[in-house]
Amino acid sequence: MDEAHVPETMMALRLTGVGMDSVQLQEVEVPRPEADQVLCRIECVAACASDSKIIDQGPEHSLMHGWDPAKWPVTLGHEGCVTAIEVGKMWEDKIEVGRRYAVQPAVPSAPSRHRERYANGGRGIRKIAVGYTLPGLFAEYVIIEPEVIGCSCMVPVPDDTIPHFAAALSEPISCVVAAQQHNFHVIKESPDAPRQPHLGLLPGGTTLVLGAGPMGLWHIEIAMSYKPANLIVSEPNAARRETAQQFFAARARDAGISLILTTPDMLENAIEDATSGRGVDDCIVALGIRAIQEQSFSYLGEGGVTNLFGGVKAGEEMIQVNARRIHYESISVVGSSGSDPSDMAQAMGMVAAGEIEPGNYVAAVGGLDAARDLLLAVREQRMEGKGIIYPNVRRPLQEISGWSAAQEVAFRGQ
Repeated sequence: MDEAHVPETMMALRLTGVGMDSVQLQEVEVPRPEADQVLCRIECVAACASDSKIIDQGPEHSLMHGWDPAKWPVTLGHEGCVTAIEVGKMWEDKIEVGRRYAVQPAVPSAPSRHRERYANGGRGIRKIAVGYTLPGLFAEYVIIEPEVIGCSCMVPVPDDTIPHFAAALSEPISCVVAAQQHNFHVIKESPDAPRQPHLGLLPGGTTLVLGAGPMGLWHIEIAMSYKPANLIVSEPNAARRETAQQFFAARARDAGISLILTTPDMLENAIEDATSGRGVDDCIVALGIRAIQEQSFSYLGEGGVTNLFGGVKAGEEMIQVNARRIHYESISVVGSSGSDPSDMAQAMGMVAAGEIEPGNYVAAVGGLDAARDLLLAVREQRMEGKGIIYPNVRRPLQEISGWSAAQEVAFRGQ
């Protein structure tokens, strides 16, 4: 895009203190890139429950490193799809004007600018983040800082058929991709064969997903790519079980996967029937509840792995594990938080290949003026699924059930 088409001002949703009263949509200048920066137009941005943590904690948040938004307001938003508009000379061979990128917000780098705003002058910092101390995506335009580009955290959208919202959702999807790759199994093809490591869920085994909320549904969908023989889902909420049935039953059947939807009170019976009493190979705990994390180990068979995906509340982080089972039955536990650019590239590849249907998870859309309302809805847990904001339109928040590329084009008025 020619510089003449970039306006002098734009709207941005900024945090100017601590708490929701400090979240304000403001008119600000459109920044222009220096030699080591890139100016991007923001095509869309998704809301995340993590946004509430920075709003509530401000400078105390671990990724703020003491930066005080009351002194130096920050633009929120860290899951988005952008188009490069102006590229500084330093990046002309890496970033292409007019190309779309998904943003990996977690940047494994110390800050290069404004170090005086960080605690201890930024010493010791090894991770910063877009939408925290780096400019965020609830805005019409954004300056991408050199740390983001240098750490390959602008991930090219590989296919023109991938809609903007799908590219934005590649960030939360990639967290699930990364989490499942943290599972591992030791494989022996025969008693006299050497042991071989296998990363990810066990193909042909039994996978259990505890919780079928929005992230649990992604775990179910991505788990199918490993082709387990059985995929058991435990969820007390009938509406969530019905959603899982609607989304995945036919696909699981076509893939030769036995999809078993059950309730916590019937879970042990379901595992017994599916595995003839052996127990599951992989258990994904998509809930941050200590008691459920502890209970998850009892569902594992020999060599089974439990994956603690949901984070528990502070003060509830200690759980008990049967050490005899670790020793005698080789059960193990893994966990992960976040993802990296390779995970996002894999997530977008799965979208392009039809292995993931991100439109199933979109529950609300709106223009930039609806961004604060969306954050409130997420904060108050008033919706199941993800909300998408399109900064180039001015529309109120609209609840929907599913979203598509064609609907996105119509909504954006293109």
